[in-house]
Amino acid sequence: MTHHKIYEEQRALDRSGLADQLRELADELDARGAITYGSGGTTGTLVLPDKLRGEVEITRSGHDNHTKLVARLRFTDSDSADDDDDAEWEIDDPYA
Repeated sequence: MTHHKIYEEQRALDRSGLADQLRELADELDARGAITYGSGGTTGTLVLPDKLRGEVEITRSGHDNHTKLVARLRFTDSDSADDDDDAEWEIDDPYA
C-alpha cells in the first residue's frame, strides 16, 4: 500500500486555540461532511464518509517526560481504485 502525504501543518497553539480549531473541524463536518485544510495557495477539501474507524492514542516518553496525543480517522477513499486502501487523517503533536 502506498501512502501519499496530502497536507501537513505544524504550529504552536495554546489550549484555547486548539479548542477553537477542533470546534471549526466539528462544525464543518456537521454542516457539510467535509473539512477544508491549508492556507494561501495550498488548500483543499477532504470529504469524510458517514462511517469510519477512529483511534486516539496517548503516550508518554520516559526519557524527556513529553506526552503525545494522536488522533487517527481511517476510511475508504472513494477516489481510490483499490477498496482496501484507507485514507488517513492524523493530528500529531510535533513538539512531543
